[in-house]
Amino acid sequence: MRDGTRIAATVYVPSVAGHHPLIVMPGAWWAMPQDALLDNKKQLAESGYVVVSYDPRGLRRSGGEIDMAGPSDVADVSDVITWALGHTPSDEGRVGLYSSSYGAAVSLNAAAQDPRVVAVAALCPWTDLFESFVRNDTRAGPITTFQALIGSVNGRMSPATLQAFERLRSGRDTAQVRAWARERSPRTFASALHARRTAVFMAGEWNDPLVPAGHTGRFLDQLAGPKQLWMSPGGHGDSSSREAELLKPRAAIRGHAQRWLDRFLLGRPNGADRLAPLMVRPRNAEGVETYPSWSALERSPSQVALRADGAGEGGSRRVLAGLDSPADSGPFPVSGLADSLGLPPTTAVPLLTPPLAAVWRSGPVDAPWALRGSPRVRTRLTSTASRGTFVAYLYDVGPSGVARLISHAPYSFTGVRPGTPVTADVLMPATAWNVARGHRLALVLDSGDHRYTGVGPIGSSLAFSAADTHLSVPGRAG
Repeated sequence: MRDGTRIAATVYVPSVAGHHPLIVMPGAWWAMPQDALLDNKKQLAESGYVVVSYDPRGLRRSGGEIDMAGPSDVADVSDVITWALGHTPSDEGRVGLYSSSYGAAVSLNAAAQDPRVVAVAALCPWTDLFESFVRNDTRAGPITTFQALIGSVNGRMSPATLQAFERLRSGRDTAQVRAWARERSPRTFASALHARRTAVFMAGEWNDPLVPAGHTGRFLDQLAGPKQLWMSPGGHGDSSSREAELLKPRAAIRGHAQRWLDRFLLGRPNGADRLAPLMVRPRNAEGVETYPSWSALERSPSQVALRADGAGEGGSRRVLAGLDSPADSGPFPVSGLADSLGLPPTTAVPLLTPPLAAVWRSGPVDAPWALRGSPRVRTRLTSTASRGTFVAYLYDVGPSGVARLISHAPYSFTGVRPGTPVTADVLMPATAWNVARGHRLALVLDSGDHRYTGVGPIGSSLAFSAADTHLSVPGRAG
């Protein structure tokens, strides 16, 4: 690389003579042993591509230190392209990037900076790195720790990366972490991709613990060139894993990613670009829905009439910090995979009682109803402490009281005088969920979840105003 760092790469060249389109593939954050058995790089070379697959700096075989999709990683992509154009029979007018997870974020950032990149296939990329680790001022502690651990085992972090992870864990110097993350977030560079009209294909999952559903969709709407996003059930990368393609060939996302590259790099009129910009596989229904944009999916949200459990319309519902309720996001990091198999986190509403949780329920829906997009919760609370955390859960409740999780999000506040009301506005991760006739929606608020690091002192209490707690959801009947 330009700074002297040595990058470990594997190069695949077609057996047919002549110049060929080039695909550069930055590696993911971590690699599983089975990945080598399910590799598609030889298949890409057999299809007519020069393929350069490499470990990003600081990871596995490569030298240097982890830059977390920052400027050094972006420069590396350009250097690898330049190297390939000088050392392989690749065509400088037909350059593409293809990767997943960490490498997908690197690819989007690099495509925004290097005008030679014509097309990108990015599977489960983050688009806002800060919000991957901090949600509504609440640290996603286990996710941060998990990523840091894998990075340490799998490679060598730079001092700046180590410092950023330490700040994320401690909650200190938020402004510095935001600046560090902004430089590593594709959303920051969307205008450059928009201006170049780069052809961008992305895939994401509804229950991704690292990339809250909705982030990639809103990023999609910022692009002007050929673009497509497939949203599927699952957690981080579940829908686009090679194992998923073996188990669910109809959901062959990697196969479509190659067709996308074939269309723009090989020039094949295969129709990949004629599909709708947004392809949606609901979490609890078969089939694929199409939309012209993410904003068209969400439409105008509707207010849901709620009634607080245990009393009339007035009063408040009190929750104690430090008491875990049966409401839960599901075991990290495997709940996404379980969700893709039709097993969302489940609880029973009768178990959700004060002071463990506060519950609001709608009436039974009189017709099947499709929730598409991000639910929003607004509430007003008072705390006995100057800081606190609560988690909002939205459930689909059947006639028996069994509740299946639709979405969830945390919210934290600090520096508030005890007893002073706090108004909270919580946008939940998006989902695609069908509510059956006769089922109800339930909003549950409790004081924490194992995915998040709460700030409320144990024993403090949060009192939620029943009259000032509201839920709106984007959806439609049918």
